[in-house]
Amino acid sequence: MSATEAQPDALPEVLGALFARLDPKLDARAAATVHALIGATRAGHVCLPVRDGASLRALAQSPLTGRAGDYTPLILDGDRLYFARQWWQEVELARRLAALAGTREEVDPDAVRGALDTLFGPAPEALDRQRLAAALAARTHLTVISGGPGTGKTTTVVRLLALLCLLSPRPLVMAMAAPTGKAAARLAESMRASRASLQLPAAVAERLPESAQTLHRLLGVLPGRDAPRHHPGNPLPLDVLIVDEASMVDLSLMHDTVAALPAHARLILLGDRDQLSSVDAGAVLGDVAALEAWRADTLDWLVRCGLPAPAGASDAQPLSDCVVFLTHSHRFGEHSGIGRLARAVNAGDADAACRLLDDSQFSDIGMAVSLAAAEHYRERASYFERVVSGAPPAEVFAEFLRFMLLCADRGTVERLNRDVETQLASGGLRDAASDWYPGRAVMVRENDYGVRLFNGDIGIALAHEGALRVYFPDADGGFRAISPARLPGHETAFAMTVHKSQGSEFDTVWLVMPGQPTPLFSRQLLYTAITRARRQCRLVGPRETLRAACGQLAGRESGLGDRLWFDSSQ
Repeated sequence: MSATEAQPDALPEVLGALFARLDPKLDARAAATVHALIGATRAGHVCLPVRDGASLRALAQSPLTGRAGDYTPLILDGDRLYFARQWWQEVELARRLAALAGTREEVDPDAVRGALDTLFGPAPEALDRQRLAAALAARTHLTVISGGPGTGKTTTVVRLLALLCLLSPRPLVMAMAAPTGKAAARLAESMRASRASLQLPAAVAERLPESAQTLHRLLGVLPGRDAPRHHPGNPLPLDVLIVDEASMVDLSLMHDTVAALPAHARLILLGDRDQLSSVDAGAVLGDVAALEAWRADTLDWLVRCGLPAPAGASDAQPLSDCVVFLTHSHRFGEHSGIGRLARAVNAGDADAACRLLDDSQFSDIGMAVSLAAAEHYRERASYFERVVSGAPPAEVFAEFLRFMLLCADRGTVERLNRDVETQLASGGLRDAASDWYPGRAVMVRENDYGVRLFNGDIGIALAHEGALRVYFPDADGGFRAISPARLPGHETAFAMTVHKSQGSEFDTVWLVMPGQPTPLFSRQLLYTAITRARRQCRLVGPRETLRAACGQLAGRESGLGDRLWFDSSQ
């Protein structure tokens, strides 16, 4: 059996055996380090720090290990051990991002100032960070905008794109993408709403992109193909690419995306650096959006554009002038329990988080020790009433998205989904002998270009002309009805993992925490779950689990941040 055919749990043994065959004299200490690297990459790390001198020497003596640039299966770069492919992707991504950051336009500050006034209104005395992000995008070819929910990332990017249109002597070819179909659909919906509310000049509005797609579809990633359709030899025909939910993009996919851009293109990354990192290896947005820094000449230019100079100046970092943090939440103000709880968790302040949950003045947050199956089912009662009454898909979806139960692990998700289906069978709303019934909500697990469904898409089974069809939101705001038999891999979705909820928002969120502290239940996971809620958030589980999560910052081992921020050779 080859490594690619092996089951995931057997992969470490298969790879270990492969390395042992490649180097029969592999030292036991070196072999143990290779096994540790395999485990680290499966846990989402890009590399493995090796700080034990004896292990470093044992690795250096093996022909399997080379230094930066060598043609070997393993690369030892300083004290970081990589698989060669991931080392190359990290180095290439850093080089290309630094090149984008270093590509600057000489833009007339008076023209920028006039365009900003047209799009944002008269400049305030205090620094408007949305205005700052738009101005910087006119000057540099890489713009990274990080902010929590409600900080106006989508509104900012609409105005940013409008600014580029106003300043460009020709129409720009723009595209929007996200790592999942669900996130892409939400991006397109948010862009349409923001564009309509901002009352942009008609000549500008008609030039802005209306739809979004998955990164896989944009690049032309297809099963069975070694490389995507778009790559450095066949770049994307774009002037501007916007990538939303960038925290979900792993190292490999971000490398392929940036590599497929033509030399003249601009890249705009949107996301929340404090959310969970990608499921696969890497924490690219966290590495890229590590800090804000400004070159002295850029600060002077910003002042001439009518903006107060942001604090801090440094000429040393390759990504200076490219990262902007949006810090003001228009959704969660000072008196919002959800906002304050998210900030306390993000700061690792477990005491403050517990005080907020105990404070009766914050009616939008709460905590319970346990969750009964009937209680979960009651929250879905109005949803099933709409299904039974034959309500249109838009109404059914709106009610479904009103509430979501989130969990830290798949086992709990599967149990809670079974509980709902048991309640439905008891109430006569489903046939226990069939997987399908009106109102079954499913989440797609695999990309299927034939039916245009992608990982993360949510569909709902409804009666249609005497048969069941699964309805999915379409890019134009409507719905598509698909036979259950044509669906790619999927699972029931009355509850979902926090990872699967990224890119979504719900009016009410209940988070079922583990019964005891676990390394997987981290600060980022807790923060991500809380910020999926728009109006109500309830935590279910013991206090000690909440406290442990606040103190557990899940890091990803990577050299990307150092290469981008502290390596002047990039």
